[in-house]
Amino acid sequence: MRVLAAVVALAIVPAASAAAPPKRANLPQLARSLVKAGAPGAIVYVRTPTAARSGTAGYADVAAHATMRARDRWRIASVSKAFVSTVVLQLEAEGKLDIDDPVERYLPGLVPNGNAISLRELLNHTSGLFNYTDDGAFIQSVLGNPGRMWTPRELVSVAFAHAPNFAPGSNWSYSNTGYVLLGLVVEAVTGKPLAQSLQERLFTPLSLTSTSFPVGIALDDTFVHGYVSLDGPLVDVTPALDPSWAWAAGGIVSSARDVTTFYRALLSGRVLPAAQLEELEVPSAIAGTYGLGIFTTSTACGRAYGHDGDFPGYRTEVLANRRREAVVMVNVDETYVRWERLEAAVKIALCRG
Repeated sequence: MRVLAAVVALAIVPAASAAAPPKRANLPQLARSLVKAGAPGAIVYVRTPTAARSGTAGYADVAAHATMRARDRWRIASVSKAFVSTVVLQLEAEGKLDIDDPVERYLPGLVPNGNAISLRELLNHTSGLFNYTDDGAFIQSVLGNPGRMWTPRELVSVAFAHAPNFAPGSNWSYSNTGYVLLGLVVEAVTGKPLAQSLQERLFTPLSLTSTSFPVGIALDDTFVHGYVSLDGPLVDVTPALDPSWAWAAGGIVSSARDVTTFYRALLSGRVLPAAQLEELEVPSAIAGTYGLGIFTTSTACGRAYGHDGDFPGYRTEVLANRRREAVVMVNVDETYVRWERLEAAVKIALCRG
């Protein structure tokens, strides 16, 4: 009956009144608009069920006049959290941990009140643990000695010097501390470095050939340079800033192709069983729109999942649904291109790119 009604409706309604499909977005133009706003370079990349499309503009390396390319690699910062949470959930599916276990079980004696903080609360930012990157003295240490290598335990010790923000499970507050701890949990459970688990469980099986978890500064010539404004001209921070201060909270390097490939595999159930995928996607009442390493949002083409990433000189927005994935990247801090502009761009790319 519904099919018959639709046929009749089409027969009696003038063609001019039918809603026109949304016009496809011009991805190169979208990238150019971000450069015009002040970014040295920009990438807009969309993967659909049948193809991948991209738009690029500006420079990957201003000094070398190296043009931005869609295949270039950059620091994806907190987009890394989806990768780390996926590994944790894989270990749960294998019976090697339970995300409702206390962190104390896996890292005995390390976390204050660790018996009352679950891995789930680390994953969805409801642990109450202070975010170590909110510590002003720590940030000054990073800026004062950008090439210093930090250990994960040094990072969490910065957080533990502060009182908790709230009792575990009673509120939500974004905390990189939780993901550094989750990286340590993965190492404790597997007996392997986190980089090895990421490589064996995600990078290699999904053919993410441009994705890595580097432990040092040096990278090849496919790597985008990142720029920040220090109360003056933009400064290239790429040769100086060691990524160890971000570690499991944001240390992955990847490309637009690889990030969209990962999100497609994740949301299609290729890397997690249905039970763990549901845990990842569905936020708790306290966590609001944040699941386990990803957030949910509304777009013109329906519900989408994603994350943003912010590493000095690099900002990324990722959104994906069950059919399409989109990434927008600029290699500059927020001085020139506001987050709201990146969020609008990635929604356009997802729905119309």
